[in-house]
Amino acid sequence: MSSLRVLFVLGSGGHTSRGLKLSSQIEAEKYFMVPFESDVTKEKVGSKYYSVISPRFRAKDSRIMSIFRTLFLFLHSLVLFFIVRPDVLVSTGSGLTLPPFLMARLFGIKTIYIESPSRVYYPSIAGRLLIGKTDLWLSSWPELANRYPGVEYRGMIV
Repeated sequence: MSSLRVLFVLGSGGHTSRGLKLSSQIEAEKYFMVPFESDVTKEKVGSKYYSVISPRFRAKDSRIMSIFRTLFLFLHSLVLFFIVRPDVLVSTGSGLTLPPFLMARLFGIKTIYIESPSRVYYPSIAGRLLIGKTDLWLSSWPELANRYPGVEYRGMIV
């Protein structure tokens, strides 16, 4: 019997820290999608990571560049799904989350979105866009879960 394959979608800073804490608590074959520009994240992850270009808008970029990077991330996610063949995608809310999560729906890959604990009353932009589009959407606060259908509270998460 093959083991569960989990692809963690990490960002930088707190998203990486939370994702790594969570990954250490899960028994599975683990892979990580990390931002190309985050050397710190790559260093913390160690191995089994795949660098992707972040779609995040930067002040010096035109909107067209952000759209291009987002489309590229959709394609890159598709390639990673064929390489890794994940059973589950897990995100702690990084800016990389939206394209791979939407792509995962097309392939029937389970998705778990965990909102940042700093979001007590309102979800992040990515979180807002993914409500109702994941298999499990978790909040560390009952106040947030009570405001949005499809958001679950199960206690403080990592």
